[in-house]
Amino acid sequence: MNTSTLPQTDVLHARAAISTIIEPGDTVAGTLIDALGPVAAYDAITGNGLRAALQDAGVDERTATASAAQWAPRISSSTIAENLASLERAGATLIDPDTIPALADLGTQRPVALYVRGDASLLTNPRPIAVVGARASTAYGESITSEIVSDLAAHQVTILSGAAYGIDGAAHRAALAAGIPTIAAMAGGVARLYPAGHSALITRIAEHGAVISEVPMDAAPTRWRFQARGRILAALARVTVVTEAGFRSGSISTAAQAVALGRPLGSAPGPLSSTTSSGCHRLIREFDATLITSAQDVIELLETA
Repeated sequence: MNTSTLPQTDVLHARAAISTIIEPGDTVAGTLIDALGPVAAYDAITGNGLRAALQDAGVDERTATASAAQWAPRISSSTIAENLASLERAGATLIDPDTIPALADLGTQRPVALYVRGDASLLTNPRPIAVVGARASTAYGESITSEIVSDLAAHQVTILSGAAYGIDGAAHRAALAAGIPTIAAMAGGVARLYPAGHSALITRIAEHGAVISEVPMDAAPTRWRFQARGRILAALARVTVVTEAGFRSGSISTAAQAVALGRPLGSAPGPLSSTTSSGCHRLIREFDATLITSAQDVIELLETA
């Protein structure tokens, strides 16, 4: 017997419920959902036959046991109900990620659910470009980012980024100023505006674009969720551009995931002496990123994607 119940047992509610139990990118959960479908997978996760269901789906016994132990403490009917209540209060939309073709390339790591504040139709816009970079950005990096994004206004693109301080914020602000649709992919829930200093910016993005997340509505961002968020940006975007990044910037991980997915990658490096651009130089040297000097370079990448 299930230890928690859904207000309506359908695909979307099952996906939302599972998202409260697992962490982003959980390949074991993804394997189970692929094997059984979301509703039956939810029934298995909250029932008594989980390990058997996982083994039937091709998961080895040791991994099945570990996953069952990890998920069990997080199963809570009250948490599931509060997540759906928060969804309604915020006027957000719950999306089945399998209806977004670009996410299919993530395989069993694709999101279980997508929560959207704003225009969900932007997720299927044909010309999405991710613009990401360092949180500790320089005036030069923010200026280059704004210039490139603004000059893309005539090309019917959508700008994706992560709403973080630094380059992400510069990309979103430039898009909003130029009237370009923009999407912010969050590491926390879409009802939890983070970082707090970008609350007004994120609200504007929701009003004129879309704010999305795969974690429950009020979930807190964590280090792992920031890393996992990058794969969604990389998958949704036809092209990823890094406009300023240090050698170990989190945007390097997003860039690497874009390359792994076969998406074109661009890099706009600053001076050789700038540590905040060392990651951009690294992308050109180690990841075969295309040198970006203008918006036209980005469009040329987009047209070959």
